[in-house]
Amino acid sequence: MSYPKPLSEKSLARLYEEAGLKEEQIAFLRTFFSACANLYGVIPSEDAWDVYRELSTKAETVLLHRRELYQALGILRREELPFYVFEADEVYSEEKRRDSLRIVAHRSLITHRYGKFHDLYAVQDEATGKPYYVPANLLSFVSPPESPQEKKLRRLLSDLKSTLAEYTDEDGNLHPCPYVGKYLRDFSYISPNDDFALRCLRGEISGCQANPQQAKEFEEKLHSVNAVQYLIDDLKTPRNIGHGIQNASIDAFFASLNAMGVELSAKQTETLLEAVFAMGNNQRLWCNRGWTPEELYPRMRGWGTPVVHFGPGLQKALADGAIDKDEFIRMLREMGLKTE
Repeated sequence: MSYPKPLSEKSLARLYEEAGLKEEQIAFLRTFFSACANLYGVIPSEDAWDVYRELSTKAETVLLHRRELYQALGILRREELPFYVFEADEVYSEEKRRDSLRIVAHRSLITHRYGKFHDLYAVQDEATGKPYYVPANLLSFVSPPESPQEKKLRRLLSDLKSTLAEYTDEDGNLHPCPYVGKYLRDFSYISPNDDFALRCLRGEISGCQANPQQAKEFEEKLHSVNAVQYLIDDLKTPRNIGHGIQNASIDAFFASLNAMGVELSAKQTETLLEAVFAMGNNQRLWCNRGWTPEELYPRMRGWGTPVVHFGPGLQKALADGAIDKDEFIRMLREMGLKTE
């Protein structure tokens, strides 16, 4: 079942008029659902109504009835917006379609390949039983504010420079580094996985059918952010979905820095680790329904303690003494994390 194509402005105006929705209501709901998608990742329409009601007790909102919110979602899904609106049977084949079961999802959660709803299901599974974070400034999440901890990590990464002409991957293979001499803020990084996916879309990999349009869009996306943003996104995305709470993606972070030709001192490594964990503990996570781990864990005693697994890159840094193992474990435990 394919997602419906956007309608013309004239057709949309007619549908909104037939539904009896006013311009101010429509404008509010576009902002409201954009903010919900950014803060929660995914939210069913029934829950969205509860969030709206709670918000209306904390901040000035446009007056809406439940029926109007549900009806609006059926029309918003025909617009080009930063989120998708799915009917229940499009996501869950055994569900029956009804207005109260529509699902709002951030666009980045949906892939156009096999398992297109995998990340959506993961977020919903991880979020089950957790309350929604509903701040008075919820609408400001239409452009999510950057936390002080993320700003600090961004500053640290922006000042790092690629100094190695060659780097060794985790299998011991030597590769040339195309970024040598550049600061991370000044170049775009294409990881081996992204490079493989791009070549697959171009039809350069045996068994892959070329899709020039998707290849062009994907390459433009890769070049739209610098290496600093790539590293931050690569930390935040799995945590948002839920994969990075029990199994932090620290090893992948350092593997990417290595592939970028960045050579770190022990002090730089420890400083970056502290900044990475500080950002993670203060990230508003989709799998936590908008709460940061620091806010939620005291509220959810017994929910489970996050566990950090040491991958090959991190194990090597600990074995070589680049990172003080005892100090590193002490720091993790102070943050309420277990290690394996």
